[in-house]
Amino acid sequence: MNNKRVKNGLTEVLYEDDAYAKECNAKVLECRKVLRKTGEQEDTVYGIVLDRTVFFSEGGGQPADKGWINETEVLDVQKDENVILHYTKEPFDAGTDVVAKLDFAVRYERMQNHSGEHLFCGLIHKLYGYENVGFHMSKDSVTVDVNGVLGAEDFARLEKLANEGVDADAEIKAVYPDSPEELEYRSKLDLTEDIRVVIIEGYDACACCAPHVKRTGEIGLIKVMDFMSHRGGTRFTLKSGAWAREDYGMLHEEICDIMRTFSAKREECHVAAERVSEQLKSQQETITLLKKQITDLHIDKLHASVKNSGTSRVELIFAEALDEVQMRALINEGVTIASGIVAGFMGKDGEGYRYIISKNETVIEPDLRLLAKEMNEALNGRGGGSIKMIQGSVCANRADIEEYLYRFK
Repeated sequence: MNNKRVKNGLTEVLYEDDAYAKECNAKVLECRKVLRKTGEQEDTVYGIVLDRTVFFSEGGGQPADKGWINETEVLDVQKDENVILHYTKEPFDAGTDVVAKLDFAVRYERMQNHSGEHLFCGLIHKLYGYENVGFHMSKDSVTVDVNGVLGAEDFARLEKLANEGVDADAEIKAVYPDSPEELEYRSKLDLTEDIRVVIIEGYDACACCAPHVKRTGEIGLIKVMDFMSHRGGTRFTLKSGAWAREDYGMLHEEICDIMRTFSAKREECHVAAERVSEQLKSQQETITLLKKQITDLHIDKLHASVKNSGTSRVELIFAEALDEVQMRALINEGVTIASGIVAGFMGKDGEGYRYIISKNETVIEPDLRLLAKEMNEALNGRGGGSIKMIQGSVCANRADIEEYLYRFK
């Protein structure tokens, strides 16, 4: 077993020896012109091959490092048949001496989170025997899939032990076993050569190609954000270090806003929220009851109107307080007693009206689809439906609506 600096194809990978190296002098070995597709767009970029680099190329679920070659931004770093390509917008001539420089703040946060994930998954493997079968690092969190079921109590236990592992400030190192049998370690892949194992002393050993912090104390806070059942196992999201602190800061601000809203102490916010929830539930029940009473009043009014108007071809209903469900029920009731069209409008002048219009099944004309088209043009509206029922909205006042539809009387 040994620690060694690795050449990845033509390029010496410096983070193998020093994950904290922020920049290095390098020579351009090759510059490839590449047509790169991003979404629907294709751009011409240049794949720069260096004799040495501090950049980590995308791999194992972790994004590529960000940074610059001289003053030119490195857009991405990928491997192409074991050659490391640094993609840039500007070309560099072969033989040019350059400086490769990391955006180290981004690199360090990713190291914190990747090391935090190793520590956490090492504990899962040690305590439950489950394997890590999926890993993805986004811009501010890590998502992990394990092949076993874990619940809230399990994650509370694991989070406590993981943060105790942070406090222990254990050493983290990368080694290359001379043979796969030399060292017991976790791995998502069946590797047989060039195996790099990241060891967290006393906690974990896992095959990994990425840079890590030197000691667990640098990981900082480890926090489980959420978890869910996934393909017979469990998917969970972690944040460590700076990402966890930023999340805590955001949550603190939100809690302070909630405290001010409820005029409650921090530890009493959930009680205040439950109280408001119950009040809203009671108010909603009252509103539903009142809306039913309003609907019944409109039905009584509709019955009286039909009785008085005899064979009127249109009945108009304006009800600002009703929603679409209640208006539809009112319209459905109306067409059973009216001899023509029943048109319901919800809203008020200045804000527009939503409408539901239906007709008695014995009425042939008009075709409501044609009515919708004509009415939308006349009243600045939109909507449609079937021969028997249409719905939509119009930007017109009540007087204009009445004038337009009362022509059917």
